[in-house]
Amino acid sequence: MGLGLLTGTSSSGAEPVFPLHPSASGRYLVDQAGVPFPILGRSSWFIAGLSDKDLDLYMGDSLKRGFDAMEFILITHDPRGRHPPFNDKGDAPFLRRLDGKSWDGSLRYRDIKAEAPDFTSPNEAYWKRMDALLAYAAAKGVLALAFPVYVGYQAPGEEQGWMNELAANGPARMRAYGTWVADRYKNQLNIVWMLGGDHSNFNPEQSATEAAFIDGLTRGGADTEKFRSAEWASESIGTDHPTFGRFITLNGAYSFGGYVVDHGRRAYARQPVLPAYLLEEPYDEEGPDGNKVNPWAVPPVRRHEWWGWLSTVGGYMAGNGYVWPFAGDTWRGHLDSQGARDLARLNEFIRSIPWFDLVPSGLGGMRTLVTAGGSAERAPDYVAAAATPDGGLLVAYVPPAHNGPVQVDLTAMGGKVRARWFDPTSGAYSEAAEGLPNSGPYQFMVPWRNSAGDTDWVLVLDSAKRGGS
Repeated sequence: MGLGLLTGTSSSGAEPVFPLHPSASGRYLVDQAGVPFPILGRSSWFIAGLSDKDLDLYMGDSLKRGFDAMEFILITHDPRGRHPPFNDKGDAPFLRRLDGKSWDGSLRYRDIKAEAPDFTSPNEAYWKRMDALLAYAAAKGVLALAFPVYVGYQAPGEEQGWMNELAANGPARMRAYGTWVADRYKNQLNIVWMLGGDHSNFNPEQSATEAAFIDGLTRGGADTEKFRSAEWASESIGTDHPTFGRFITLNGAYSFGGYVVDHGRRAYARQPVLPAYLLEEPYDEEGPDGNKVNPWAVPPVRRHEWWGWLSTVGGYMAGNGYVWPFAGDTWRGHLDSQGARDLARLNEFIRSIPWFDLVPSGLGGMRTLVTAGGSAERAPDYVAAAATPDGGLLVAYVPPAHNGPVQVDLTAMGGKVRARWFDPTSGAYSEAAEGLPNSGPYQFMVPWRNSAGDTDWVLVLDSAKRGGS
């Protein structure tokens, strides 16, 4: 398809061997060689509309910053995005309308049951481009969290997604579409199928068509083996949905309001165990510092990713309000935001430690790690912490809203403790203490300003048992 090929590889140093599967503990993902795979993701909703040149630019920037996953929509509807529903070549995803006439890509209807696109009439030119996009991601070691049909936020007219068109197509066509998608991509091993799309309260007609689509997707080809995740309405995790939660095998936590600790910890604690990750949170530059889409996206938004990762262990997805639509030309100028630089440092930090052994404080048999000064899970000053069961490592994120010292139970450590502060805005460490006994509580005084002038820090403790890091 002429998609450009980057000369670089994934920043982790070695490409994962797809497909991924759950670890022995069920807590995170590993590749076919048994190598742990952290979901370090970038929300890339309308990447399907990018030109070859822009895709190379975006993919190269993402790999350089250590991202290894992208979330996007295979067929686009949202008017905020890049020329929906067409790809960059001007191809629409379907050929015919429901009345059998040619479909010109219009998403405005006088009679939706006649004029909506027929989901059983795929346009091969469009889908070959999607084939190339998914293969391109796989070649770069990138996990694709892909929505075959994003149903859309429950706004008036539901113009952001395809829910009305799904209902117009009906269960038989949507089951056929799901089966067709599954069969087409049965050998594309880097895919996680995403269900739903900012939507939870399906009416009976909508529920029937979504059920039929999922039935086709999970029965067609070999796609019963692919991970399935979902984005329902905000303030939920994938397994929450009363009808469709049972299909979830990779549990994402979603909070537009920023309550990522609450939902992330619920996803981690869910039984039976599923790999968990932060799916969506307030995006970079969507608050008062940017396009003002989300009043809760108050900078620094990196706190949400640190909270979400330490609450789920499996990883996170993060977005930028100007980048994800890829509309016009302005998005390129926001690739190198403070938030993007912060996430590059987070990605590097995660890969520098045995992240896969971490257990969140108070969950999975781990004791409560922060015994004073930690606050409540929904509070802006909450200190998220996780440690390894062998006592070799403890990581605690202290957000900007926190005041005062942090008291940690050092009996969680496996030997004499070295304490360091990690600056999430520069990646630099500073020494806090050395040779602390692993007995009882200890108060750590939080440094003042980090390199960006904020007051959030990461406390990193390691013990003689692990020999430092």
